[in-house]
Amino acid sequence: MLRFYGLRVLKDYLGHIILLGLPIVLITLMVVINREAAPDSVEEAALFIGLAYILMFHGFGAAYTFEGIEHDFFSAFKDRLRASPVNPMRFVLANLSFSIVTSFLQTLVLVVFIVLAFEVRIAQWPLVLGVLLMSVVFIQLFAAVLILCMKKTAKAQALMIAYIILSMFAAGLFFPLPQTAITEFLAKYSSPLAWTHRALYGVMESSLAQALIGVGLLSAAILFVAAIAYRLSRRVAT
Repeated sequence: MLRFYGLRVLKDYLGHIILLGLPIVLITLMVVINREAAPDSVEEAALFIGLAYILMFHGFGAAYTFEGIEHDFFSAFKDRLRASPVNPMRFVLANLSFSIVTSFLQTLVLVVFIVLAFEVRIAQWPLVLGVLLMSVVFIQLFAAVLILCMKKTAKAQALMIAYIILSMFAAGLFFPLPQTAITEFLAKYSSPLAWTHRALYGVMESSLAQALIGVGLLSAAILFVAAIAYRLSRRVAT
């Protein structure tokens, strides 16, 4: 079973190209634009832009979970799956596991690209990678909830894109928002994406309180969506 799911993820060449090539192009383009506007802060801008796009493309990486679970439980393949002696819950877990591993490996490639291409130094990088892994886990679990509810990849993907766009906008990651009490609150607490961003900078800036708040909120979100995904998985597996 593990070999089957591993090969299915590896064969998605187009998905890998898009989820690696597109963010690299966008990050490079945005850094070049900022380099001309503020040449003295290229590394800082590259780090901010790179992490923002990595978090955004975590949402697009949810396609692995969408397509895998739809294929297994909401297509003709479900009859063959239910005839298998293997507990159907294991198929859900396998889908999620390989989606998480694949998305995190893509994240590592993007982080390495930022470091090498723009000579960015990431403080506390093992902890930063840990927070990024938490982001991947949350997104894939959230994706499982969406596809198990919507049963169609197109509908689930539309909701995920809406979540990503609104979260990026509210957190001020697309462009700076006016400095008000409301926008500052939204930048810190508006969504799990904002919590992740706060945790990342809390870790890199050695701000223990900021890091703990971000990680704590993100951990609670992971447990919450995991519980919902488990309950929904049991329904489709029976």
